[in-house]
This record gives sequence, structure tokens and C-alpha cells, in this order.
Amino acid sequence: MSARDLPLLLVRHAVAEDSHVLGDEARALTAEGRAAFRHHARKLARLTPLRGIITSPLVRAVQTAELLAEAFGASGVEVHPALLPQRGAHKRIIELARERGPGWALVGHNPSLERAAQRALEHELPDTLRKGAALALHPLKDGGFTLAWWATPGKPVKRPGDLR
Repeated sequence: MSARDLPLLLVRHAVAEDSHVLGDEARALTAEGRAAFRHHARKLARLTPLRGIITSPLVRAVQTAELLAEAFGASGVEVHPALLPQRGAHKRIIELARERGPGWALVGHNPSLERAAQRALEHELPDTLRKGAALALHPLKDGGFTLAWWATPGKPVKRPGDLR
């Protein structure tokens, strides 16, 4: 599979603690969230190879990215502030997606990832991007994207025809 045939993955962090004494940034994955995402990441690794993984610096996203790297046999993850859940993040996520191109997984948060996906696809998503879910996009020559598949932990992979 050539690099341009690879999808770009938008991955929402897995299930995390509701709160942490050090604040939202320090919220870690729950034991159940970690176990469910580890299984899900193995399923994702069977669907496509990856060239690299970029994550939000928040603990729950970094932990999700590390589990993804483990499943894909990646050497590590890159932390990038564009994936922080801040105002206008969806625009920065799309810029990062276009800059890196196919074969990368971007691990972040909602509502930023959902808004980025809607902007990339130029339409509303058929469902909520649940915790741990991965949305696979194929870049188009015109700078847009098309949906390749959607994978939510514990559910079958959905293709565009399944989402209508």
C-alpha cells in the first residue's frame, strides 16, 4: 500500500477519569478505558498501517496515543499543541492533517475532532465520535477529504454505505 493510499485517522481519546485533583489536563484513562482501547487499537492496526501518531499533550490523549503506538508497533508519539481542546482547534487539526498527509493518526478531543471531521468532509457526521473512536479519511487532490471508514470500540467497523 503506497503512502497516498493510506487514510488519515482522527482518534478521540479513550474513556478517562471524570476528574483529577490536578485538573482536567491530568485526567488519565480508566482501567476499563485502557483495556477497551487496547483491544480496539489492535483492530485498527489490522485495518491499515500508520506512518506516525500525533497527540494532544493532555494525559488522556497521550495515554490513548501510546496504546495506539503499541498496537501499531510505532516507536513513539509526537505531542502537538494543535490538538489541544481550545477555541478554533478544528481549523488547526485540519491544517495539521493536510500538512502531515495520509498515514498519520491525530489523537485528540471532542468537540474539536468532530468539528474538524465535519469541516474536512464538508457535511455533518452521521453519528457522534465516541470515546476511543477512529474516523479514517482519505485526502483528495483538491485538499478535501472523503470518509473511508469509522470504527468505535466494541462495534463493527462502518463504511460510508453503512452510515446512512
